[in-house]
Amino acid sequence: MKSLVLVFTLLLSLGSWARLSDGKVSFAVSGGKILGTVQKGFHFNKEAPASFTMKGAEIAPLVKEEQQLVFALPAKEREAFELGFYVCDDKKTVCEEHKVSYVIENGKLKPATEATKDETAKAAVVPAKSSAKIEKNHHGFIVNDLEAAKALALKSKKNLLVDYGAPWCPACVRLETEVFGTQKFKSATKDLILVALNADMSANKAFGKQYDIKAIPTVLILKPDGSELYRSLDFVPADEFSKRILTAKKNLKSNEELEKLAAAGDKAAMLVLADQASNALDYEKAVKWYMAAGSNSDRYAMAEMGLWSDKAEAEKKDAEYFAVLKKWSEAKSGSFTAVTAANEWGGYLNRNKKELPAELKEKLAAHMDFLKKLSASKAEAVKWVAAWDVSAMAPAERAEVLTMWMTAADLLKNKEESDLAKAELKKEMAAMKLSEKRPGEVMAVLSYFRTAEMPAEEESWLLKLLKEDSASYVPYMKLANYYVRQKAFDKALPQAEKAVALGADMRLYNLKTLAEIHKELKHKDEAKKTIEVALADPEIKTDRYKNLLKSLEEMKKNL
Repeated sequence: MKSLVLVFTLLLSLGSWARLSDGKVSFAVSGGKILGTVQKGFHFNKEAPASFTMKGAEIAPLVKEEQQLVFALPAKEREAFELGFYVCDDKKTVCEEHKVSYVIENGKLKPATEATKDETAKAAVVPAKSSAKIEKNHHGFIVNDLEAAKALALKSKKNLLVDYGAPWCPACVRLETEVFGTQKFKSATKDLILVALNADMSANKAFGKQYDIKAIPTVLILKPDGSELYRSLDFVPADEFSKRILTAKKNLKSNEELEKLAAAGDKAAMLVLADQASNALDYEKAVKWYMAAGSNSDRYAMAEMGLWSDKAEAEKKDAEYFAVLKKWSEAKSGSFTAVTAANEWGGYLNRNKKELPAELKEKLAAHMDFLKKLSASKAEAVKWVAAWDVSAMAPAERAEVLTMWMTAADLLKNKEESDLAKAELKKEMAAMKLSEKRPGEVMAVLSYFRTAEMPAEEESWLLKLLKEDSASYVPYMKLANYYVRQKAFDKALPQAEKAVALGADMRLYNLKTLAEIHKELKHKDEAKKTIEVALADPEIKTDRYKNLLKSLEEMKKNL
């Protein structure tokens, strides 16, 4: 491995005068990484932000020390990226921010200004927030600049539609590739300012916290002042998604306005509040309004099951949880919800090593026979699943029915029925029409390959996704996790390293995976080093990572 390919001295000056730290930092391409070093008498500020930014996604450095910064090398050449960092003098008289743009050409680091005009135009760095230019993606969404979008909305007297998602999320990718480019969506949203916020970017995490977003993709309609008017969760096919937007726009009201109407007995307002709360995963509030409205919907059932599942786990309220599961398995007999309730009931008891009651065994046996007959007709299976109005499952409707059949059989310890269901699932997955051009759809059905025990097919599709988009950390992350499940740790290692190098928000989780792989390979020092990199990231101290932090500290202790 060549130790050094090329070194560039940063010549960053603001205006016509040079700052004290200008020219004190050098970057080099070495060992598949970008290494930054600083001259004697100066140091990188470890406490200040440092990032690699490409196409709006911010990626933290692999190493951030006073004398060294290490960034991942981009997987794709000739795409401009920006390195941002702070340099201080050792006397601590100044601490100055630096930003510089580069591209990689023929394996060499090159200032973006020296790159060929055609290539630079194709891969322009996302403008800084101070820029007056607004960047839009190919669907017309303003990218990662909520304040600019709000200003435009205020000026044009329009509301905003905000898509909050991430590239690792199958449903997010499905919205991007299957919905936002359709004419129906464009027609339904032509009077809205469209905004796409990448949840991976640290700058956008405050938005997720402000709107209490617990799952993605979450799509919001907001007033220019930020007041929430509508919320959608999960992937919804283009026709239905567009229909929901049009329906919502006819009677847009803030939550405060809806609560006043609901308090006065308006059932329509109650149901809107219930759906909004359900989409925010606020199950307690959702149940309150569904109950007040006298609803018997699948969404009410799932919200109540979700609420009591949480209570059972946190407060050991098993009896209440079982009563809710029993209620919905009977109230919506023969439905997707009823089968789900019974399977969840059995699954919870099984995980806690408790015997299934006779009445549950009877329900599971009846469901097993029903699902077996239902799966014989794909058209009927699709129709049955589609009647469940909580989440879209195409193209995996029959696969889901077969999985439910298999689950019921396993809970009853009926191996013959389980094997029959698995054999049918193998056939269904082998025949499923998938394409790496629809990556979200592929990612959404990978779990069925695992259930059917089809590792070769799962690996094949992951490799196709990697070939289709090798600049993204997502396929590397999924391949690393796949190889870990297969205990092929030698194969998992390079994939995990690449996922860490390219990842952003998922980087901390990918570092944990990498540390676990090193541990399995008996690379004790590398595992410790990887854990230290994760623990040095300021974000690890935030509430969202408290469980990850605990896990990393425990792993470090046991090494």
